[in-house]
Amino acid sequence: MRSASGFILDISKFSVLSLSLMLVACSKPESDPPAQTSSQSIELIAQDLIAVRTGELQTKIPFTGTIRAVNQSSIQAQVTATATQVNADVGEAVTKNQVLVRLNNQDNVARLAQARANLASAQAQAELAHNLMLRKKRLLDQGFISRVEYEQSQVDYKGQLETANAQKANLDIALKADQDGIIRSPLTGVITKRQVEPGQTVSAGQTLFEIVDPKQLEIQAKLPLEQQAALKTGKTIQFNIQGETQSRSARLSRISPVADQASRQIEFFATPSDVIQSLSIGAFVEGFIINQDQIQGQIIPLDSIQNLDHQPFVWVIRQQKIHKINIQVLEKRFADNQAIVKGLQSSDQISRIKFESRDENKTVSISHK
Repeated sequence: MRSASGFILDISKFSVLSLSLMLVACSKPESDPPAQTSSQSIELIAQDLIAVRTGELQTKIPFTGTIRAVNQSSIQAQVTATATQVNADVGEAVTKNQVLVRLNNQDNVARLAQARANLASAQAQAELAHNLMLRKKRLLDQGFISRVEYEQSQVDYKGQLETANAQKANLDIALKADQDGIIRSPLTGVITKRQVEPGQTVSAGQTLFEIVDPKQLEIQAKLPLEQQAALKTGKTIQFNIQGETQSRSARLSRISPVADQASRQIEFFATPSDVIQSLSIGAFVEGFIINQDQIQGQIIPLDSIQNLDHQPFVWVIRQQKIHKINIQVLEKRFADNQAIVKGLQSSDQISRIKFESRDENKTVSISHK
């Protein structure tokens, strides 16, 4: 039989062996975790990508302007008087020389009557002087008066004739003043503004009516001085009227010979190719002056360009990877969402999706669902 001390010794040896095994197990290096993929794949759908296409577009110079009437007039009172009759209102069609307002000025009436009386008196005196001159001519021929006396009668007649002519001029002035009391339309059109009422006293120079001819409308716009090369009569213009989706065309008809000193812009006018409703007068217009010059390059959607105004670039898929490509923008068409650029490859696909710098060079998978 084994003694108790021997049994205790065996237990101690077993404990030491177990402890050693545990230490060896703890010191064994752990297995490395599975390696992570350096770049993750990004999935896009075919609708997110646009193929680069090469083509050419006409040069378009953008502008803004308004619609105005070619024939329009602002009618002012020529005399200070009281309006006794107003015959037109806003929206009414009027014809040329139609009476719009009658003004009553008693002073003008009195001056007209006085001028007529003065003219009649002067003409009577001139006729009398003429008869006296003829009588003295006969007396001179018969030797009853001297030549000096006859010549004096001639001078008297000429003086009376000039007086009559002066009174005739005064009568014309009075007639003009009286006629100024009758306001007539200078053109055929439509009343757009009325600023006079019956019984109202108006002063000379006061605006009474504004009239436009709605049958002849045009575009009025301006371009910066540095773009003056685009202005040439006869050029085609494409434009849209505020509130309309329809695109219209026009021809550049007139150009101001000088630039505005304040804005440094040149004013020009264009005649629309089709009829525009009169309600569009004063409406805002956006359009382009189309040049015959063609710009060639790569055509891509304008909204796919990042940082458009400073170092523009696009995200492209090239060889199944994402790349940030700097480009040169040759032409921008905001209305058509198109741009002509340089710097791309024909096989590039433009991404509508905006990526971040850390996405560059990542692999792309394209789903065609």
